[in-house]
Amino acid sequence: MQVTPRLAPACLALGLVAGWVQPASAQFLADDPPRTGTLLRWFTDSDRVSVRSLSGHWNTPLRSTSGLNIDFNNERVVVPAISAPPGTQEAVDAITTASRPISGNAFEDFVKVRNEVQGDYERGPMAVSYYVSSESDYLAQQLGGRWSRDLRPDARNLSLGGSWSWDAIQPLRDDDTQTSAATKSTLHWNAVVTDVVSPTTMLRYGVEYNLVSGLQHSPYRNVYAGGTHVPERHPEHRQRRDAFLRVSHALPNRSSIKLQYRFYNDDWGVNSHELGTRLSQYITRGMSVRWEYRWYTQTPADFFRTEYADVNGINGYRTGDYRLGDLASHLFGGAVRMDLDALAPTHNVMRRLSLWLDVERYFNSNHYSANVVETGVDFRFP
Repeated sequence: MQVTPRLAPACLALGLVAGWVQPASAQFLADDPPRTGTLLRWFTDSDRVSVRSLSGHWNTPLRSTSGLNIDFNNERVVVPAISAPPGTQEAVDAITTASRPISGNAFEDFVKVRNEVQGDYERGPMAVSYYVSSESDYLAQQLGGRWSRDLRPDARNLSLGGSWSWDAIQPLRDDDTQTSAATKSTLHWNAVVTDVVSPTTMLRYGVEYNLVSGLQHSPYRNVYAGGTHVPERHPEHRQRRDAFLRVSHALPNRSSIKLQYRFYNDDWGVNSHELGTRLSQYITRGMSVRWEYRWYTQTPADFFRTEYADVNGINGYRTGDYRLGDLASHLFGGAVRMDLDALAPTHNVMRRLSLWLDVERYFNSNHYSANVVETGVDFRFP
């Protein structure tokens, strides 16, 4: 079971739909020094599930037009024990509908650890990447590539990317786990255009496509259907498509604003709209703050029901995942960043450090909420 989306840029799993791994992009210069950084993330939701993530980043130029980029992450997930007394209906319902392995004692906290590494090699307009993630019941691997070209020098850039991932799933066994070993594969491609509209405005737009095959439901989650609990079952094939538009504009008072819109749909019947905005402002030399808001809404999958009258569900499919139902969500966030170089420009260590704190509040129409606190340290090598 993947508790979080793998290496999705800059966030932990908040139960959001449609996140994909994309090749990292960075432009290395011949005189750029190696850079490294660490990031500590902490996540908790309304069900007291907590995630602690410690990640690191390292990159270095190899030649005038090439560079190596390595990211790693160690993640620890804690699902709290069933709080209802053993034998009560509340305990039975909590166990039979659990979306986690429940082998052993369900009245004790369940802990899972995930480790992941991604490496990217860039040379000129091209880049290749490899990603691997390992859990006790899930091994994920991915090969990716990217090519970019300036269509108008300093004004328009086209980037094409693609990846192929293959996952091996080995569910932890207990009396309720009826899913045997399985696989999943994903073919991904994207096309992104970046336009410099003016010295203060940049426009980015593009499309993405994913073709997913294999196990796409939780092997541990049961669904109440036909008066009893039966294993969840999703279709084994899914086409996922989206288009997005982002506008970034620099304001005259040392601030900037970003607006973005994304439309998503798939052949399971899910259609979604996402609208977001972000305002960044320098407070003083070396110190900046950021505020953001994101709104999201979607339609349910064709086979989603709050209650199934028959054990076969809808055409043999049934789900207990609320993220495939009607959904509307809001995210509010704020962040502060401080470059210590502004406080001690002559200090050998302090001038190479940057610190930041990021706090987000997420809630949706299905009574799910989460708090995300993120702290980070950047260290620039001499």
